[in-house]
Amino acid sequence: MNIVESIEEVNQLKEKLETEASIWYPLWVDNSKHPLNTSLSLVVVRCSDGLYILPHKHTDALALSNEQIETILNTNGQKWIFQKKKILHTLNVSVNLYDVDSAYFRKEAKVIDYEAPLNPLLSTLTHKGYRDDLIQSLPLMKIVEVIQPQFGKYFHKEPYTTTLKWYNEVFIPTLSDIEQFGIRVDGKKFTDRWPQASKQLSPDNLVFTEYNPFTVTGRPSNRHGGVNYAALNKTDGSRECFVSDGIFLQMDYNAYHPRLIGKLVNFELPTTSVHEWLAEQYGCSVDESKGITFQLLYGGIDDDFRQIPYFNAVADYIDTLWIDVQKKGYLQTPHREIPLSWIEQPNAQKVFNYLLQAVETEMNIEVMRKILDYIKGSGINFCLYTYDSFLFDVPTDIDKSLIRGLKEIIEGSGFPVKASWGLDYGKL
Repeated sequence: MNIVESIEEVNQLKEKLETEASIWYPLWVDNSKHPLNTSLSLVVVRCSDGLYILPHKHTDALALSNEQIETILNTNGQKWIFQKKKILHTLNVSVNLYDVDSAYFRKEAKVIDYEAPLNPLLSTLTHKGYRDDLIQSLPLMKIVEVIQPQFGKYFHKEPYTTTLKWYNEVFIPTLSDIEQFGIRVDGKKFTDRWPQASKQLSPDNLVFTEYNPFTVTGRPSNRHGGVNYAALNKTDGSRECFVSDGIFLQMDYNAYHPRLIGKLVNFELPTTSVHEWLAEQYGCSVDESKGITFQLLYGGIDDDFRQIPYFNAVADYIDTLWIDVQKKGYLQTPHREIPLSWIEQPNAQKVFNYLLQAVETEMNIEVMRKILDYIKGSGINFCLYTYDSFLFDVPTDIDKSLIRGLKEIIEGSGFPVKASWGLDYGKL
C-alpha cells in the first residue's frame, strides 16, 4: 500500500494511470452529509500493483489538494469509481470515468451498501455520542483494511452496453447537475419539521437533495437526511419550509401519462384538455373522469371501454408488448433493457406500467439536460424534479423571455404544462 503525499508521488501515479485502468473508492469527512456540504477525506485507489491512498482531509496523512487529485483522476486510463454521482460534486472530472454503482446494479439489481463496512469501526464512536465528521477519527490503516474487500465484492467489469452507457454518461451526470443547486430553506422551520436533518443545513441555509437512480424503472427516488423530497406533504405545512431567493416557479405536465401513452401507442390526442375529452366519452364530470382514466390505464382496461378508440389502441399495445417481452426476456425502452426477471410476478399490465415509468424518466432526463444547458448563467436555479413537475427558483427581475423559452423546452415534445408561482413551496 502506498500513501501518496508528495508531488513526486503524484506525478508517478499520474504517469501510471495514463495507460492503466484503476478503481477508485472515495470517502468524505462526514459520509452522512451530502458531498456538497462536506469535504473529501481520502480516496483508496486500486491499481495492478496494489492500493494507493490519496489523502485530502484525513488527519493521518499530509493533504493533497483537490487539484492534485484531479490531475490523477483526469488521466487517460480507464477509471471505475464508486459513487460517481457524488464525486462529480467534489472533483472536476472530464474523461474516462465509469460508475461502479451502475454496473453493479445492472448486473445484480441491487445497490451497494456503503455503511456496512464502516459500521464496526464507527459503532464505538457513536456509542460515545459522536455524530459528526467520524471518518476523521478512524485510523487510516483501519479504513483501508475494511475498504479493500469492497473492490472484489462489488466490482466486476461489465460490457459497456448501451444501457450502461446511458446510466454512466447521461443519467448519473444529469441528476448530479440538478443536485448542485440545492434549495433554500427557512432554517428554523426546517429543523423544527425535520430535527434529524438539522446537520444537513449548509451555513447559508441550503439543503441538497439526493436522487437515487437505482430503481427497476429508473424513476429516481429523492431522499436525504431523513427528508423524502419526492413526496413532500402538500397539506401539513411541510412545504412552507422551502423559500425562494426570488420567486418559485413550478411547471407541471398536464395529463402527462395519458399523453405519453398516446405517443407510445401512436394515437393522436386533442391539444385541448385530455381529461375533458375523456369525460365527454365517459359521460361524467372531469373529476370523475380522472379517476376512471387512471384506473383503466394502471389497473387494466375492461372490454366495455374498448369501444373508446384510445383505450382500444392502448389495450392492443399492452397485449403486443407482453408477447414481445416474454419472447425477449426483457423490456426494451428507448435507452435501456430491463430484465423481465427484475419485475416481481410480471403480467401484461404490470410490464406496461413499468414501461410507462421508464419512458417517462428517460424523456424527462432529455428535457432536463436541455433545461440545464439553457439556464446556465441566467440566475435560474433548478431546485427539484419530481416525476411530472420541475421547480425553479427564479430572480424577480428575470427577463420574461427566458421563462417563455424555458416553457417551450419543457413542452417541446408536445406535453403542455401548467405553471404556478409562489414565495415558498407551500404556496404554489
